[in-house]
Amino acid sequence: MKGVNLCWGSLVLLWTLSVVSDAAGVSSAERGGAGRRRSGGGGGGGGAEKRRKFHRIQHGQCSYTFILPELDGCLGGASPPQTEQYGVSRGGPSVVQRDSPPIDREWSAQKLQRLESTMANNTQWLQKLERVIQRSVKPGVSNTPSHVVQNQTATMLEIGTNLLSHTAEQTRKLSSVEAKVLNHTSRIEIQLLENSLSTNKLEKELLLQTSEISQLQDRNSRLESKVQRLESQQKGELEDMKQDKNRLQSVVRNQMSAIESLERQLRVASINNTALQRQQAQLMESVHTLITMVAATTGSPPREQMWRDCADVYKAGHSVSGLYTIYIGNNTDPMQVFCDMETSGGGWTVFQRRFNGSVDFQRSWREYKMGFGDVLGEHWLGNELLFLLSAQRLYSLRVELRDWEGNSAHAQYDRFTLSSERQQYRLYLRGYSGTCALMLTGGWWFDACGFSNLNGIYYTVGHNIRKLNGIKWHHFRGPSYSLQSTSMMVRPYDF
Repeated sequence: MKGVNLCWGSLVLLWTLSVVSDAAGVSSAERGGAGRRRSGGGGGGGGAEKRRKFHRIQHGQCSYTFILPELDGCLGGASPPQTEQYGVSRGGPSVVQRDSPPIDREWSAQKLQRLESTMANNTQWLQKLERVIQRSVKPGVSNTPSHVVQNQTATMLEIGTNLLSHTAEQTRKLSSVEAKVLNHTSRIEIQLLENSLSTNKLEKELLLQTSEISQLQDRNSRLESKVQRLESQQKGELEDMKQDKNRLQSVVRNQMSAIESLERQLRVASINNTALQRQQAQLMESVHTLITMVAATTGSPPREQMWRDCADVYKAGHSVSGLYTIYIGNNTDPMQVFCDMETSGGGWTVFQRRFNGSVDFQRSWREYKMGFGDVLGEHWLGNELLFLLSAQRLYSLRVELRDWEGNSAHAQYDRFTLSSERQQYRLYLRGYSGTCALMLTGGWWFDACGFSNLNGIYYTVGHNIRKLNGIKWHHFRGPSYSLQSTSMMVRPYDF
């Protein structure tokens, strides 16, 4: 559109010049000469005539010469969209090159409307100029000197040229601003498009996250329902367990009562058994007394009746466990001992028995030396007699154990020797066999602490658990289980 305005401006200037020349009385010969000069005039003029086309119109006394727009200088109204779209003309590059997207049909229609409006404005301007010139030409203008007409014509040309230059500059600036605005608008549109794409992407991601959150909420709801069901089940199970616990406690209390009753009955039976054993011992004492009396009357007791241990008693034909009188070492005083004639072939001389807690085994050194308790019940024979007994010949040791659940165990050593009091009754063992530990040390013989103590505190059933100072044998029931009964006995190695 800007190129069209420039072409119309050049046409207006030439039209004005023709009118002024005719009004000043320029002769037809001069116009013909000028025409010849424009049409001929050498080799350069022929090229200009080829490039330009003239159109002349006679209107009364005035003649009008129009120079049609040049195709090489500017494009006419044939293809303005291409000029506006790509920013270049066929005659040369335009002022500003655009980088905006192609213009649509609506934009081209608007440009065409503005072009038509501009042409109408130019036509009105030409008509006004024609009227001004006609009023300025008076009847006596033919007498006006030619130099005055030329000066006026030059002035008007200069004014028109300045006007066209100013218009062209304004047009160029306007085109530059318009291009910048269009470029900025294009960049904004591109940025808006990118933002729209980013927004769409974010919306998709948001939808995905919303879907995932919904799925997580569903899972959470299912988990919560499962947790609630589990909690209700656990509550029910806890209630059942509490009821079972109460029932078990009731059963345990009943069993404890029954066990205590059985313990009382056992004590009574033990007392009765002890009474029977005492009667047997009294009978045996009577027999021994009779034997002693017979021996006194004859001068000395029969040698075969002076038993050194229970093995001699067993070999003499006595196979019933009970109280017997023996002569230990060179001691002429008889000593009553309990003989076990049933365990592992019999012939065992018992020096320790515990089975009901009737005797306190927390005693002094002297009491352990001399012995204490009831031979027919719980007792300790005495370290001094045990030293004299082990000095007679080679003996073996056997330890019998029983817990409160009816389980039994034993430990047997082929060699058993006890040193004198001067050596603090040190114990020597060798050649183990049996069902529990190899070691035999404890609150009786303190050497290695803690593995066994058959002389510890007697605890009844139900109170015998987690007792480190009870009757224990580590490798049978552990270090904190107090046993029910124990017995320790010796017999000759070659029995």
